[in-house]
Amino acid sequence: MNKKEAAAIIDLMIKSIKTNPNQFQIEINVIGQSISNVSGGIGLDVSATGGEPGSTTIGQQVSVDGSQIRIAQKAGNHAMKKQMQTLIDSLAAISNELKSQNPDKKRISKVYQSFKGTWVPSLITSVLAHILTQGIGMVL
Repeated sequence: MNKKEAAAIIDLMIKSIKTNPNQFQIEINVIGQSISNVSGGIGLDVSATGGEPGSTTIGQQVSVDGSQIRIAQKAGNHAMKKQMQTLIDSLAAISNELKSQNPDKKRISKVYQSFKGTWVPSLITSVLAHILTQGIGMVL
């Protein structure tokens, strides 16, 4: 693999992230949980709910004003979009270096190292390491 082919693969990764950002979507499902704030004050009223006598089904019932949830969800979506854009920009920086006449291996390494220990899926860092090793002989 040469550096042009390596850049092309990274560009495909970027395209995949842009066209299908939900591949990194985090979904949380809580089963048997419902919370409500009926008093309008601080805190929550929580009560156990479940099936009829002898049933093994039991859980908590909790509810919160929907606007509070939407605010948290909006902040979470904004943070995730920001992280995704940072990933795209970082991959683009590596791709651009690979397309240059003399790629700056220190810069590429710095960007690559910034992915380690973060939310970036290990699939991306593993493929990227292989591309950089094969494309320009980097040892990461």
